[in-house]
Amino acid sequence: MVVLLWSARSSGRRMGVVRSQEPPAPLKWYYRPAWVVVLLFVVLGPLALPFLWKSPRFSRSLKLVLTVLVIAYMALLVDETIRIFRAVTSELDVLTNF
Repeated sequence: MVVLLWSARSSGRRMGVVRSQEPPAPLKWYYRPAWVVVLLFVVLGPLALPFLWKSPRFSRSLKLVLTVLVIAYMALLVDETIRIFRAVTSELDVLTNF
């Protein structure tokens, strides 16, 4: 772990570095890449986007790509749900008109 220390002096700003002997804290399971993808596409959908953006293991460009994919995936699911609902209601109308 690296701790940055700032000191303001009259000649300008200087930054000192203090290295800690402690190992970095382990990454929580919901920030690991495999689990983030599972949360995005199987469990939570767009509600898992904060986990994606807080995860340090993804690059910024990959976060953007995954965000766009999740939005497209959810749009497809909503569109299919509406299409199925309309098909079911039209079939029910046909059945009730007999």
